[in-house]
Amino acid sequence: MIAEVLHSLKLTPDEPVAALESRSGAGLHPVRTAAGEPAFLKVTPAALGADARAAAGRELRFYTEIAPAVPIRVPRLLDVAETSEGVALLLEKTGKTVDVRSWTPPLWTALGRDLAALHEVAVPSGWFRPDGLAESLDAPDLSVAQRFWEPSLARVTDLIAGRDALVKAMEAVPAVFVHGDCHTENIVVDGDTLVLLDWQVCGPGRPSGDLAFPNVRAMPAGVTAPAELLDSYLRHRPDDRATLELAILAEELSMYVFQWPPFAAYNTPSGVQRVRRRATELAARWFAETSA
Repeated sequence: MIAEVLHSLKLTPDEPVAALESRSGAGLHPVRTAAGEPAFLKVTPAALGADARAAAGRELRFYTEIAPAVPIRVPRLLDVAETSEGVALLLEKTGKTVDVRSWTPPLWTALGRDLAALHEVAVPSGWFRPDGLAESLDAPDLSVAQRFWEPSLARVTDLIAGRDALVKAMEAVPAVFVHGDCHTENIVVDGDTLVLLDWQVCGPGRPSGDLAFPNVRAMPAGVTAPAELLDSYLRHRPDDRATLELAILAEELSMYVFQWPPFAAYNTPSGVQRVRRRATELAARWFAETSA
């Protein structure tokens, strides 16, 4: 598929086509346009399945329907190739990723501002997005969660049994249009501007998810978002701080307990220990705040 897309869109790959094809074409590939400008080709082959195809369609819909008026910066969609073999989006190359350990308070402030603006976007009718955390809470793999967390999380049984309270806290804040996969590896920095990437799971969702997930992804590196993130968000999108803080707490804690265990194998022992400590701290806060 990639060779055909490169030809039809008049692109030159910055790496061998054979290497791209050997990876089934999935992912983001550096290319150059006919004018020699650097860009990225994001390819989702149909062979990856219906869910992947739906995600690619959702991202294409975002770029064509939402991005032109969205009040934050996103990559420009330069071209599209959509066939029975899959979907390919040609996106501008802009900015650079910054290691989460090098994120400064001004960057976190900018992210809070941008998320506040994004969450004001009207949710289009008929827009569906998968919600992995909601699915995990509705039908959790209890044996995996229990086995992973028992050594370090004393009240994991209480968390599992009381997950309805976690859901209630998260849903106390009305749904908005969310990015759905908000973490620093999906953001590039261009001067003093953030550019948010990867819109495959955007759509209606909980604002607390976009505000909590950066911590979940950064915790193995020992990083948590500073107060600037939420302070900036609330300056630009005023809400009840206590309700939102509890929703973010419930969201992050739920992600660790019900979703994170299978990902432990992809992290270093020190990263896993950081996550264990963070979950323990959040659980203590959760029980202190909800039992008061």
